[in-house]
Amino acid sequence: MGSISLWMCLILTICTWNKTIGCTWMRTLPRSPSMFQVLSNNTITMLQKMGHVVSRKSQITFPNEQYRQVDNFTDNCRIVFISQTLNAIEKLYSSGKYDSTAWDQKGVDEFMIGLHRQTSELDQCVKTIKPGLSTSVKRVNKDMSLHFKFLKNYLKREEYSASGWEDIRNVVLSHMLRLVTIPID
Repeated sequence: MGSISLWMCLILTICTWNKTIGCTWMRTLPRSPSMFQVLSNNTITMLQKMGHVVSRKSQITFPNEQYRQVDNFTDNCRIVFISQTLNAIEKLYSSGKYDSTAWDQKGVDEFMIGLHRQTSELDQCVKTIKPGLSTSVKRVNKDMSLHFKFLKNYLKREEYSASGWEDIRNVVLSHMLRLVTIPID
């Protein structure tokens, strides 16, 4: 009887272990950044190096309201938001239609590798938490999906021009700079 209880306890521990530590990659230790923050900062640096200063005003608005709402979400909902946003960024860049830009392909590849690492790690976290999303979280995520659909259509309308990609790069840079500041306790 005692060995059955021990085995049951061990099995329950293993089954819940992933839920309790599944997103340690996002958690920060005292006075040190999380692995997510370290990789995000590297990816941001690569994105900054890819482009150049654009003299014209962009026609793309940043979804500040959605980010303000995210500040009121639970940690799990924030992780889902960050994951979905980074996945949308990865999908936007996966078209590979950068021919009109002066971007160094090696820099683009490094950016995409860093972005893919982030989305892969976050997708593992999200698998354990996604079913319990509130209506407000779903609404914000839908709004963000529409935002990224607009960005994709913007690129098409600009015919994947260098200036169109620079506008997108600047908006994506704003997203990444904002995402890295979302607190996860």
